[in-house]
Amino acid sequence: ATRKNNLDLFAAASRYRALLDIGSRIGVTPQVEVWGFSQSLSRLGETAFVAIESGHAKACILPDVYHMFRGGSDFDGLKLLDGRAIQVFHVNDYPKSPAREEMNDSHRVYPGEGVAPLDTIFRDLAANGFNGHLSLELFNRDYWQQDPLSVAKTGLEKTREAVARALEA
Repeated sequence: ATRKNNLDLFAAASRYRALLDIGSRIGVTPQVEVWGFSQSLSRLGETAFVAIESGHAKACILPDVYHMFRGGSDFDGLKLLDGRAIQVFHVNDYPKSPAREEMNDSHRVYPGEGVAPLDTIFRDLAANGFNGHLSLELFNRDYWQQDPLSVAKTGLEKTREAVARALEA
């Protein structure tokens, strides 16, 4: 899905269903993740298509702030998803530059330190009944040079602040 630009999404849905069937037997739930750099699953709509067309009751989507932006999805698309369709949401932020098409994973920053519409994202998730897990996902090489525990604590604090700010507004 990352390098193939003509992936048959119906076939992907069928393969995803097979993964869900296996996952049900062993106690895990595979998720269809939005990958902004993918040639075929870079947009929220593509991942929603695969999940919906799988026809499986446990189908779910894993959105990611950076990947939705990088892939060109409009964050308003989250309003169309029932919160139960999302078990995990990757939280991060991105800077104003470089341009969207030039960004890579290393440009991710702590929530609230970039320009992502986090207030809107968190309010929309709450309004849709999202009761899953927020997972901070950063690949910023500057953070790699810092103490891992300090980075984790800072990330947790900034994520909590961003969610609280959004839900207070």
